[in-house]
Amino acid sequence: MGMFFIYSIKVAICLAAFYLFYKLLLSRDTFHAFNRATLLLLMLLSLVLPFVNISVDEPTVAYDGMVQIEQLLAMGVVDDGPAPSGPTLIQVLFAIYIIGVALFLVGEICSLVRLHRLISGKYSVTTADGIKIVVIDDDVAPFSWFNNIVISRSDYESGRSEILIHEKAHIARRHSLDIMLCNMLLIFQWFNPAAWLLRRELQNIHEYEADEAVIQSGADASEYQLLLIRKAVGERLFSMANNLNHNSLKKRITMMLIKKSNPWNRAKILLTVPVAAVAVVAFATPKAESLSKEIEHDSNALVNSVVRSMPGTAEHLAMSTGEAGAAGMSAEAAAPETAAADSLRGRVAGVSAGSSKDDGRVFDVVEEQPRYPGGTNALMAYLRDNIKYPAEAAKAGIQGKVIVQFVIGKDGTVRDVKPIRNISPELDAEAVRVVAAMPKWVPGYQRGEAVNVRYTLPVNFRMDGGPDSESQKAAGSNIAFSDDVYYVVDGVHVSAAELKKISADKINSIEVFKGESAVEKFGEQAKNGAIVVSTKK
Repeated sequence: MGMFFIYSIKVAICLAAFYLFYKLLLSRDTFHAFNRATLLLLMLLSLVLPFVNISVDEPTVAYDGMVQIEQLLAMGVVDDGPAPSGPTLIQVLFAIYIIGVALFLVGEICSLVRLHRLISGKYSVTTADGIKIVVIDDDVAPFSWFNNIVISRSDYESGRSEILIHEKAHIARRHSLDIMLCNMLLIFQWFNPAAWLLRRELQNIHEYEADEAVIQSGADASEYQLLLIRKAVGERLFSMANNLNHNSLKKRITMMLIKKSNPWNRAKILLTVPVAAVAVVAFATPKAESLSKEIEHDSNALVNSVVRSMPGTAEHLAMSTGEAGAAGMSAEAAAPETAAADSLRGRVAGVSAGSSKDDGRVFDVVEEQPRYPGGTNALMAYLRDNIKYPAEAAKAGIQGKVIVQFVIGKDGTVRDVKPIRNISPELDAEAVRVVAAMPKWVPGYQRGEAVNVRYTLPVNFRMDGGPDSESQKAAGSNIAFSDDVYYVVDGVHVSAAELKKISADKINSIEVFKGESAVEKFGEQAKNGAIVVSTKK
């Protein structure tokens, strides 16, 4: 459910961007069939683009295969601050979203049931071309739904052919299918104004096409426009249907009189390419991935808490998570926790459900994280001494970040090593080789017992000669520091540049504070996290 919530948010962003594009560039043009196809294409792109996955790495200044300290500590340290007692803002928004989806789904089902009853339970006439005309006694505006036209008895007996021509045009162009697809989209995008506005634009185009068909049939344009004005007092009963009376009457009359647009205006559709590219790149940035992972985690946690609170489901859920654990995945976090490796801003929260007595269970976050023997400095030294830049990759100029995921067993052994963000076969293999050869770690603990813990380690491969490489080495460290993080050395706030000057050999201990605990201890200036360094005396 968490992934679906993230997907819905990304779809909403795409719909908003594409609506602005259409409204500014194409909505005033008169090629209605082209605009209709464009709107449907933009909706389809909005549904597809969130699935497009590319890798966008933030610029780094780490070299020789070293690991950025912020990323390493973000994965290896758990907040000591108090856990939030109530639901998070994300969980509240997710609950509201699910309630809205349920309500709109029920509303659309009710509308379809009412429409079916109206069409099937009234007097009807079938025309020679197979269209069913349903005549009702109520005074309603005419509308069509797939192969059916609903019309009041007064309109039917008035003999105004323009009404039937208009509704038959809707049927011939399958406008009802467009409306049905839009309403299905709105069930999941009910919160998104752009989705509602796009449906209205599509309905406008439907009316333009139907009006055009009436004029082309030989009807007097002035008489037809007067008919539209008289029908403007009618009532729209069914959002699923195409109505003769539409709330864009002024636009419709204007579109009948406007001069035809230049055919070359269609070329503006090509501008959707950069809009789509910007959306894909934005979704792939580390900050977006980190936020997506937080939303997914909190949403899944809310769903799981609701499921567990339901009578008779706790035991079934425990059995299910046990089976998932045997496959090497926890029930609450089946997806790799890669986003936290990209940013210290990621909030570590949530422990895999269930008892640690299950030998196959793999935890993602535990009360006491596993530790490399000798601590962080020893781990960095191990990587520095053992990573060898592959000759093939160096010759080809390949560099970047490989994220390796592995499991630290209850006995501290490293197993199930695999790259989850790839750069090249050579760099991937080297990162996996070095990690797999690590000595035993101090295992992680949950409820006082050693457990299997999934761990993620980002390894940066960068060839010598990049920016600031000499100053990095002169400082005795190949570690990159972010200016967004609040640094404290021996009780004194320092800048990232000052911290770089401290040799790793002089560091006695490192503490990491994140989220609320960082703000509580150091104020708003530490909202992006804080690192407290104690040097050897």
